[in-house]
Amino acid sequence: MTAPLHALDRGGDGLPVVLLHAFPLDHRMWDDVVALLPADLRPIAVDLPGLGSPTVGEPSLERAVDGVLALLDDLGLDRAVVAGLSTGGYVATMLAGRAPERVAALALCDTTTVVGPPDEPGARQETARQLEGALGIAAVMDSVSDGLGPHAGPELAGRVAQMIEGQVPGDVAWVCRALAVRPDTTEALRAHPGPVLLLFGEHDTPTPPEQRLPELQAVRPDATSVVVPGSGHLTALEQPAAVADALAALAGRAS
Repeated sequence: MTAPLHALDRGGDGLPVVLLHAFPLDHRMWDDVVALLPADLRPIAVDLPGLGSPTVGEPSLERAVDGVLALLDDLGLDRAVVAGLSTGGYVATMLAGRAPERVAALALCDTTTVVGPPDEPGARQETARQLEGALGIAAVMDSVSDGLGPHAGPELAGRVAQMIEGQVPGDVAWVCRALAVRPDTTEALRAHPGPVLLLFGEHDTPTPPEQRLPELQAVRPDATSVVVPGSGHLTALEQPAAVADALAALAGRAS
């Protein structure tokens, strides 16, 4: 039996909102958003396998989907709004494809459904080897500068660096190998029966909104689209109020 993923659950009787984080961070990426979500929602910020939750078996993001479903079962929750940022977006869309009846609404933030940048398979395999070698966690510290936009200050950069430095290099290597074999999830997004939010930072360089947003809009022309002014890739950290507002509106449509 698959074990539930680790998560911070605010509790309550409100509509659950499952929050899935970016690589190579953990559930703390969502702290500021959780604090700003309305009291009638139940945010559940999850640690993905290798990034706060244990790794299981061969590297695959399917293990993350297994763990989210086990978490929902463990909490006695039939359905939830599912929001994923970057790598979390891959997992969110895979979850919607496998168990659409469990996903009341889908939020894809700073992500893509196609295989390629920012997670080229060959590059992720090489990063995994570097993580297991002399570089260790330094192999992914460029995620600080790559993830944050031009207006992010040193305090926020320090928070992101601290999250990354706390990860276990071997576990992060497992995640890299899982990212290297992730599937295209375009059809899962197209088939999702519930409301969809597409959200990007204005200055997101790993998933540029001028490229990635039109691609996703072509798949889901009914989706609500939000471009967050002034933010880079890590919108939940850089502009948490805008992200919380967009998620609250999505949850309202799901209700």
